[in-house]
Amino acid sequence: MAPLPQQRLFTRDYLLGFVVLLGAYIVFIALMTFMALYAADRFNANDTAAGFAASSFVIGAGLVRLVIGKYLDFIGRKRTLVLALAIFVLGSVLYPFANHFALLIVIRLVQGTAFGVISTAVTSAVLDIIPTSRRSEGLGYFSLAATLGTAIGPFAAVRLSQITSDEWVFAFTAICAAISLLAVLPMRINEHTPTEEEYAQRWRIRGSDLLDGKALPVAIVAFISAIGYSLIMTFLSPYLVGRGLADAASMFFLVFALAMLSVRLFAGRVQDRYGENAVIPGALAAMALALLTIGLADSFWHIVIAAVLGGIGQGVAVPSLQAVGIQRTTPNRIPIATSTHYLALDTGIAVGPVALGFMIPLAGYPGLYFVGAGVVVIGAVVYWIAHGRHVVRSGISVGG
Repeated sequence: MAPLPQQRLFTRDYLLGFVVLLGAYIVFIALMTFMALYAADRFNANDTAAGFAASSFVIGAGLVRLVIGKYLDFIGRKRTLVLALAIFVLGSVLYPFANHFALLIVIRLVQGTAFGVISTAVTSAVLDIIPTSRRSEGLGYFSLAATLGTAIGPFAAVRLSQITSDEWVFAFTAICAAISLLAVLPMRINEHTPTEEEYAQRWRIRGSDLLDGKALPVAIVAFISAIGYSLIMTFLSPYLVGRGLADAASMFFLVFALAMLSVRLFAGRVQDRYGENAVIPGALAAMALALLTIGLADSFWHIVIAAVLGGIGQGVAVPSLQAVGIQRTTPNRIPIATSTHYLALDTGIAVGPVALGFMIPLAGYPGLYFVGAGVVVIGAVVYWIAHGRHVVRSGISVGG
């Protein structure tokens, strides 16, 4: 018998969704990189306040993820995306007009809220058009939008602020947001009409309306992995500067992004063919080894090796765990499972530096990264207990 033809993945709407997410992530990462410095220069904000100016965006995104999964289909997916993207564009336009620090924080919170809606809604829409047999592959390619945004955003923000002015940084992010808005307008999105029971309970908020219980075990693993990632993003630069490896810091993030980009080109196909246990444990091990290598590093090449390992770990773990979370739930709860995954990532990134930062005065940066490596190893154990040991054959999970 001839094999069935492979279902098409790169459709027009899939590619439009990719552009939407890419533009949103460029804005997110560019302003995260730029905002602390901007707040310090414009409003004489201290380190804590300047850091809050950057992280308040994530707070807005995290809070809205608690409810958007439940109400996305009540509002309408296309309508939600258009409205959120319009607010997203407006946020970047308004930054130069914020003449008080409190107003800046309000704009950050509102724009972060819009980002949380956009990323959840467009991912849910794209999941509907990815062939089930190619879900891991499709999510892996789709998540490249976030990887590219992570690479483009900081570079653009730093270069524009150096050669032009702050206003040009905000203009650049407004243009990127506007491109996302224009991309979603012709996008064909499958709407899901709520059932009569769901409509009758639309104002009732239960734990299951905020988080998907079936996706939660692997979301916890994503949360733990994000803690390790947050230690790299937050503390690597000051650590390397203090070690006399300042040049290695910029090289780390370039190699990290390239490794993420490269591994996502094929990791999804491996997962679809051989199952999640073929990729996720190895990804978590790579992240743990990256953190361990950073803690032991005393040369430029140690940092490069850590960047490759970290890029592989993060590049595989995030979309692979998301695909498993979607696989564990039911089709009508995909938006809630998606928001559960993103909420876990946001929380891990926000909590990691605060929860483990106390290690720096006690054991220095090496001690911090050694502990971070141990935390990621715990994540691998949690994955195996919660899901991995139940996988009995490629792509099929039981007991979850």
